[in-house]
Amino acid sequence: MKVEQALRLIPNLEALAPLRAALLAASRADEGVRWASAGPYLTVGKRAVEAEDLRERLDGVISGVTAHLQGLYRAVVDAIALQERGDRSGAIAALQKGGALEARVGRFKQAETWYEVALELAVELSDRVAELELLRIRSALSRTLGRYVEAARHCQRSLALAQAEFNDAAVIAACEELGNVHRSMGESLGAQAWYERGLGMNGTHGVRSGWLLLRLGDIARERGDILAATGLLDRARDHMQAGADAAGMAQTLSAQGQVHIAQGHLTAAFTAYREALVWARQGPEPANLEVDIRIRLAELAMESGRWLEAEADLRQAEQAALTHGLAHRLVEIYLALGRLSGRGGEETGFVFFEQALELCRALELDALLIAEVCMAYGKFHGALGDNDASRAYLDRASEIYRARGQTMGMDRVLTELQRLDVA
Repeated sequence: MKVEQALRLIPNLEALAPLRAALLAASRADEGVRWASAGPYLTVGKRAVEAEDLRERLDGVISGVTAHLQGLYRAVVDAIALQERGDRSGAIAALQKGGALEARVGRFKQAETWYEVALELAVELSDRVAELELLRIRSALSRTLGRYVEAARHCQRSLALAQAEFNDAAVIAACEELGNVHRSMGESLGAQAWYERGLGMNGTHGVRSGWLLLRLGDIARERGDILAATGLLDRARDHMQAGADAAGMAQTLSAQGQVHIAQGHLTAAFTAYREALVWARQGPEPANLEVDIRIRLAELAMESGRWLEAEADLRQAEQAALTHGLAHRLVEIYLALGRLSGRGGEETGFVFFEQALELCRALELDALLIAEVCMAYGKFHGALGDNDASRAYLDRASEIYRARGQTMGMDRVLTELQRLDVA
């Protein structure tokens, strides 16, 4: 049976999310299709899956679900026991652990609920350390969900409290998160100001300085100041290496690869990305980082006109996402495969965008991700000269951005619509 057919048989219930992930991981490409003319356009929906293969994975799926629930239930019981003993800080930590367990598997809205309960306890403590951390975490979660105004409000509260408590570490953390919020909103000058403030307070030591320098280097590259970006990222790399931060090294090397591309040094970029992959495998989320880096490798190959190499990297990213249960990352991968097809003027690349939209529906992903798919799909149709279809998808993206108050997204749509009018 095809995966897309099997997915329709799984009700959109939260309890069945692990089974959907297992189904995707159990799928395999039919060899006949792989080598047929349609092989390059194969998506996970067209892969085959057999009930027996899925049945063999059931024990593992159930064990994983059971372990997750055990962790959540133990967190609640621990919180009750600690509160009973008068250890409110311990109860908060237990609830925070429950939130972290939910966030780790991508259940961000559920994680928010845990953190809300923990925060209600934390505000009653005279020691504000737990409250400061929870406000920062709430900000990061709201930002992940595209609720930037809410994210900024949580973080501003954290910053004000940290300053009142003379907690420099918490002030620096709040500065970094406020920079992240501003950057997500497309306000690079505001982001830069917050990162620089945090860096000024942190001095020149530690991995946190490395992350702040990395973010500043990214902003410098985006505005075209390659000299500044190079210096900032070199300093970031020194901090990451000294602190043995594998994830930080992977992301810094990946950022340096982008700088090399801006300089036209494609071989150096390729080397940086490959080294980043090595570091990514040593980090806490190797599969997530691998997907990020392989997408960038594919974009580099596209820039060089190496279409087959770009496809190979994206297919490896696809396999990593399937193997490690990162079904939501398939959307980004199929968008990249769609862009690859579009650069070659291949109309059949529409299958990747359709699969991305289907995954958004089946996995109940956030509406902002659907808007990004529609945006990319609209540009794909526009590049092929189908202006009516392009406008339809761009309008759909605009509706979502408008409903979520995403002015940057609406501006991007307007730019594309104006380009269509000129064409």
